[in-house]
Amino acid sequence: MSGHRGRTWKIRTIRGKFLMLTLLLTIVPMCVLTFTFYRIAVHSLVNKAEEHATQSRQMSGNFLNRTISDLNDLTNAILGNPEVQTILQLRPADDYDYLRNVERLNKIIRAQTQTKPYIISTLVYAPSGGEFQSFYQGNDSIRFGGLPTLQEARIYYDRLSRNNRIMWHDGSPFKDINGSSVDQEHLYVGKLLRRTEGNYEDLGFLMLEIEKSNFFSGISILKPDEKSQFWIVDSGGNPIYWMPEKAQADSRALREVAESAIRTPTQDKSWTDWNGKRAMISYAPLETNKWTLLHVADSDTLFRDANQIGKWTIETFLAVLVIGWVIAYRLSNTIRRPLRSLRSLMGSTTGVVPAHAPFDPMDEVGQIGERFLRMHRENQQLNDQVLEALLSRKEAEFRALQAQINPHFLYNTLESLKGLSLANGQNEMSEVIGAIGKFFRIALSQGSEEIRVADEADHASAYVRVQQFRFKDKFEWISEIDEEVLSYYVPKLIFQPIVENAIYHGIKMKKEVVYLMLSGVKEEGRLRFSISDDGNGIPEERLSEIRSVLNGASNEGKAIGFGLRNVHDRLRHYGPEFGVQIASEYGKYTTVTLSVPIREAKSEGGKAHVAIADR
Repeated sequence: MSGHRGRTWKIRTIRGKFLMLTLLLTIVPMCVLTFTFYRIAVHSLVNKAEEHATQSRQMSGNFLNRTISDLNDLTNAILGNPEVQTILQLRPADDYDYLRNVERLNKIIRAQTQTKPYIISTLVYAPSGGEFQSFYQGNDSIRFGGLPTLQEARIYYDRLSRNNRIMWHDGSPFKDINGSSVDQEHLYVGKLLRRTEGNYEDLGFLMLEIEKSNFFSGISILKPDEKSQFWIVDSGGNPIYWMPEKAQADSRALREVAESAIRTPTQDKSWTDWNGKRAMISYAPLETNKWTLLHVADSDTLFRDANQIGKWTIETFLAVLVIGWVIAYRLSNTIRRPLRSLRSLMGSTTGVVPAHAPFDPMDEVGQIGERFLRMHRENQQLNDQVLEALLSRKEAEFRALQAQINPHFLYNTLESLKGLSLANGQNEMSEVIGAIGKFFRIALSQGSEEIRVADEADHASAYVRVQQFRFKDKFEWISEIDEEVLSYYVPKLIFQPIVENAIYHGIKMKKEVVYLMLSGVKEEGRLRFSISDDGNGIPEERLSEIRSVLNGASNEGKAIGFGLRNVHDRLRHYGPEFGVQIASEYGKYTTVTLSVPIREAKSEGGKAHVAIADR
């Protein structure tokens, strides 16, 4: 019974075996490749997204710390002003004297704060002024209750004297003394004023009222939204400010961040639950009274590109599987029909073989049928042919495998040399070896004829790094290509030959340090790249010869370099408006301009190709 079940599952027909083999050869490699590609893509994209989120937090922190530092410098400038020192040390003789001092002090403070739009009002307290002459206020008094009472000012003055530093408050500190609620729109900064000479005694304090939305406006350039939020919290986890305004606070998470910031002041990446969703947080301290800048990035945003790639990968896999199955099914019929005819012929019981068998002479099976009667005489010859075909096939497979191994052998060898250089402390040699590996990797580009502008620029930079190692302190390299240009595609190896010419003809014999610059911009209907140097330049006669060859004249007797002509000819393939132009003045500079069509990668039917962009 078990033997019968085994025969039931055994595939007996050639067509069934062919379909099963095709299915296995399609599914197994596609599964492996799909899983591997997906994992690599997800890992790379998520790392990039996490790095971008961390950089956003770092940019915001740097901006806020610079703003805080500027504010600290401003208070020091006010404190160090000799006229301010004089006003605060003398008790006003009468009301007129007091009013004159108010005007003088406000004029000095306005001059210092006029470039700080976030400062909306100021207050100076001088305890020597008496009950009615102790406050010097700006155009607007401290809000939410007007001026503090003399007792409130004295209590706050004592706090500043004990702390001896700038104090930041979320809301008026005088309202804190009275136990009122926190101000959601303003910050208050208190600075102790002291004599700058003598016994350095305390003279009073300076209070600045700051509008939060204006003070933290620099964060808005990063375009925060509900998926990418910025929070500023105090040491207790209470929110000071947040962007966007509609962001919902997770008090538990804010407290956890405040507690974690005490143990670890800076955290570049950590995962937590935020309002019921998984999110990555990144935080760092600000130069204030124990405040922390927090960046929250929703996991949906970080994994969006990775999930999209996963979806495309699965769709591509299914499409290839279906197409492969259909093709295999149709091809199996072309094999099955002549084989059935041959089986009928060989299984004939009459022993009579027709003079003209019903086979296609161009078909391998048909040829076997026609030569059936001569099979014994040609058996040895046929075996030799089969053996030769197998050897040729193995040789071709070996060459294909060798072509794949050689680049990997080169990369692995360069990586080994790079590691050895690092182990021996030869950091510069390690960097140059890495640049060489990068140069060859981009140059091969897996056989692609067109690569991204970013990769082509990296290829030129890798070549330059090797040449800088060779010609030490001979030239400086600058690469400034607009961000929007980097994702477009250009023909491979169009920058390096021009850079090589600039080094060997414009820089090599120059004694001074030469600047070599690559720039790129998008213009209407094209991309324009310029490679410039302030080296030797080109004599006018030689420049005319080069231009004539580029315009189609014969190169005989002119010895124009192959690299420049090759780049020009390949760009002219896209149209007469594209190509290479040269401008130079002997002894001063040389600029080579490349006009390249705008081409970008598109995806159709699971296959990527490069297409001309809409102009």
